[in-house]
Amino acid sequence: MRTRRPAIAIVLAASSFLWSQAQAGGSGSLSSAKAGLGGTASLEEAAQAFRQLFDGGRWHGASALSGREARAQSASYERLRELREVLGIGGGRGMLPFTFNVSGAGSHTAQNAGLEGFVFAEESLSAKHGSQALRHHAKDYAAYLDALLAPVSWASPARRQVRDIMASGASEAEKYDRLMGFARDYTEGLRAQVASLDKSRWVKDARVYEIFPRAFNLAGKRQASGDPPGPGGPFFADFQGSDLQAIKAQGFDTVWVMGIFPIGLRNQSGTGGGSPYSIKDHETIHPALGAEEDFKGFVKRAHQCGLKVIIDFVPNHTSMDSELLMARPEYFIHKEAAGNPQPRGYFDHTDPATGAKYWIAHGGYESFGSIDFWIDTAQVDYSSLGLRREMVRIVLGWVQRFGVDGFRVDMAYLDLNANFSRAWRVSMPQREFMEMLITSVKSAYPGTGFIAEAYDGWDSLSWCGFDLIYSKNDMARAGGHHGWYDAVQSRDSIWIREALKRAEFLQWQTGGSAGLDFIGNHDEASPSRALGSWERGAAALTMLMPGGLLFYGSQEIGFDKPIPSEPKSLPFGVPVVVDWKGGDPAIAAFYRDIFKKASRLRERLPSASMRALEPGPDGGWVGYALRAQGSQRAGALVLANPTNRWVQAQVKDPGLGVDWSGSLEPCGYAVVELD
Repeated sequence: MRTRRPAIAIVLAASSFLWSQAQAGGSGSLSSAKAGLGGTASLEEAAQAFRQLFDGGRWHGASALSGREARAQSASYERLRELREVLGIGGGRGMLPFTFNVSGAGSHTAQNAGLEGFVFAEESLSAKHGSQALRHHAKDYAAYLDALLAPVSWASPARRQVRDIMASGASEAEKYDRLMGFARDYTEGLRAQVASLDKSRWVKDARVYEIFPRAFNLAGKRQASGDPPGPGGPFFADFQGSDLQAIKAQGFDTVWVMGIFPIGLRNQSGTGGGSPYSIKDHETIHPALGAEEDFKGFVKRAHQCGLKVIIDFVPNHTSMDSELLMARPEYFIHKEAAGNPQPRGYFDHTDPATGAKYWIAHGGYESFGSIDFWIDTAQVDYSSLGLRREMVRIVLGWVQRFGVDGFRVDMAYLDLNANFSRAWRVSMPQREFMEMLITSVKSAYPGTGFIAEAYDGWDSLSWCGFDLIYSKNDMARAGGHHGWYDAVQSRDSIWIREALKRAEFLQWQTGGSAGLDFIGNHDEASPSRALGSWERGAAALTMLMPGGLLFYGSQEIGFDKPIPSEPKSLPFGVPVVVDWKGGDPAIAAFYRDIFKKASRLRERLPSASMRALEPGPDGGWVGYALRAQGSQRAGALVLANPTNRWVQAQVKDPGLGVDWSGSLEPCGYAVVELD
């Protein structure tokens, strides 16, 4: 159960009242709201501050806000959370997605428990089987809608409307049609509210270019493009606007600089400078990359180029010699060392302030029923309220001091209450840390984006407020989840098709987290090695899909320097520098072409939506249609063949306005632009 802070209660009440009146078509007055709230003298001012959030102007940061404006901004985010719950996970965290029993066609479960999952599934099933196959569900729909809307007071008029429809003398068919008409219209109304309130919506469509500064070789990249190597110097000081413009010209709008923090020395792995995720100090820049002022300049230049900047937040662990461990060992999973043997997965630590000796746990994660450890890290303790407050302070500091636009949260699912408690056998506070973090940051800086690296816990992370979640692997959840990366790697047409259907829904919905799609990042083998001849088809499907995209810098030239212990293309354990004149010329030519195609399609079809396509009799191909915003007709088809044989693809869909057929070579792809 979420608790609201008393400081924003008046604004929340005012906003909920005004919204509920709008839902009901009424003209509720502030005086009547005051009467219902006990006659608060400052209600008009609070409501006015709330309304100012909808002026479309640029938000200037917490320091530029008055106390009243800050409270209104916090209320705005609280309202957004309520909308997301109704549209996304359902009005309560225990609610399950609706399961439709389709006459003569079995059962089908909606992709989420909220209104968007319900409406999306019903429309798909009605289009395929006819609404008559679902009309027996009218009473079930009414009960579902009532339960979904019950937790939020502003939905009372909508609940009455549902009851009125069911109590009318209309036929069952008419009741069904009226009920679904109401559900669709109400859902679109709530989606419009989300669009006006969600200032971090940008990240759900972000095209993210990941940079590993230690290996990036900025001078070499310039020279490969025919430019001088540049002045040199620390990475962030040397990275100029022209370098950022080159990234933007490839079609990216966001840069993620990975590995920017000082790295611990104790038990440091390898000879390449250590793992960027064994962090000595979460609050500053690695000195080899420049001073804090250099990073501020980098962020400023990126913003001037129209690029967003995101960085890592690594919540689960620090290095074994971190500033935090030296100052606050009680913030870590630990045991008293005196009289106790060293437990598996722990290391010795002496508190420099008191001389007390501890066994500190290495950063760990569950693996097949036991705990595995990163042996160059120390495990922080999320049962500690003090640790939670410290981590929130650190993240806020990066926004306040440097102006970063968002965070990629490393292994975010490990620190969900259920997972952390099970792994470390500790009692947790009731509140989820990730929800506490995101609410704290977005209440002050609502445009801040949050991306979860996660391989489990989709719904919990979505409820916490993440904008994007890695779409890598399948996850066991009600409604299902087919991860994009594993599906394309499999080359299984059925699996890829299911992942496309999931991607279609995630890209359309607004109430929950969307998926971040990729065919490579710093943890994975290079696409060339992982996918082989299928790389081009997989990359075309991925690069041309709307929604969030992650692309690892150096992937565009096919650069790949794995070592036996690290199959990633840029290993952490040895020195590695990208050779921008190396790589594979054929792969480089392919990516130049696909970048151009992606940019052209985004210009032709701005804010496009996708529709997963069903195959004909020759079921080997996969693909989707792209539709311009507000249009049902396809503007382009993106098709690919993951098999080792030629296939005949046919797309005949009157609803999309498409009648096309053609052949696809083994592992090939086609981009069909339609009039």
